[in-house]
Amino acid sequence: MVSFVVSPMKLVSLGVMLIGTILSVSSEEMVGVWLGLELNLYGFLVIMNPDGHYSPEPCVKYFVVQSTGSILMLVGFVALMEQHVVSGLVMSSAGTVLKSGVFPLHSWVPSIIKNSSWLASGLMLTWQKVAPLVFLSMIMPSKGLWVVIVLMAGIGAAGGLNQNSVRVMSAYSSFVHTSWMLLGLTWSSVVFVGYFAVYSLSVGLFFYGCSMMNKTSMGGQIS
Repeated sequence: MVSFVVSPMKLVSLGVMLIGTILSVSSEEMVGVWLGLELNLYGFLVIMNPDGHYSPEPCVKYFVVQSTGSILMLVGFVALMEQHVVSGLVMSSAGTVLKSGVFPLHSWVPSIIKNSSWLASGLMLTWQKVAPLVFLSMIMPSKGLWVVIVLMAGIGAAGGLNQNSVRVMSAYSSFVHTSWMLLGLTWSSVVFVGYFAVYSLSVGLFFYGCSMMNKTSMGGQIS
């Protein structure tokens, strides 16, 4: 049986993640958005491997992906400040798309989810999406956002058909739910919050149940 052990290090890291996301969502300045995302990243890296018991590979991959996205966003913010609007929006959007794991820069999500702990996987599919998705809905043109919404739903539905791993299947399922969350953001924040709360509760209960049974595949075997 796998249990979620609460340690002071995890509590501090969760607090840093929470503060980072709130800072990003509430900030009116681009620097504040970027700073909040970085705080969130540093807190989450500790959650991914707090005691050194898990493979460091997912942490390294996640750090590289998020750092690359942060660099793209920062370059885009600088370009916007220098009045290079088109190139600034393109770079900022590309960095945010990479960090949030949506089409077309989504391929890193299943491989990292597959090799992460239950807690890290659950947070990556839920809380870690909040700030990037909110910012993406603000800077991406509506036509581009609709393309992302439609393609993410199709990729998630088709990609999850041949999966046997619980975590990988959940990653593809999250692509579909991400498209609905983006759609909710185009309507109102209330719709997004309501959908996100229900989705997060579902993922949390599902992952908790799988962890209690140590079930990693969708077949009859429990490993």
